[in-house]
Amino acid sequence: MSTNRAVSWIRLPLANATMVCWSLLALSLPCLNGALAETRENPKPQFHVLVFSRTVGFRHASIPAGIEAIRRLGDEHHFAVDATEDPAVFTDESLKKYQVVLFLNTTGDVLDDGEQTAFEKFIRRGGGYVGVHAACDTEYDWPWYGKLVGAYF
Repeated sequence: MSTNRAVSWIRLPLANATMVCWSLLALSLPCLNGALAETRENPKPQFHVLVFSRTVGFRHASIPAGIEAIRRLGDEHHFAVDATEDPAVFTDESLKKYQVVLFLNTTGDVLDDGEQTAFEKFIRRGGGYVGVHAACDTEYDWPWYGKLVGAYF
């Protein structure tokens, strides 16, 4: 059984979103606390975050600013950030690289059945999940995701 916890949704202006994202990332994996402490001595990336921002419904204009904010956090706190809207990255092999997957303002049905299965395996193996804002406006027909996210928009 995974120790991951779904995080309650917080809606804040983008200026405050940076701190919220960092807090959510820090909470998303139990092992990150130790990794973050090590960054003072070792500036190389301690973990990898996948920022996924595919939209099939409404598209938030703030997505590029959100990606940039998360990248700045990565630079400051020594974690690597890859950003994509390509759902093809949701394979068992591709997801092995990441410790956290962050859904940034995703909307609609963004993953097919195979991609959903790979994401479920990632979480069950202990991978972290962060959902920002419209991530709760995603995958209404996927009950497992609904349980992960905790509530829909």
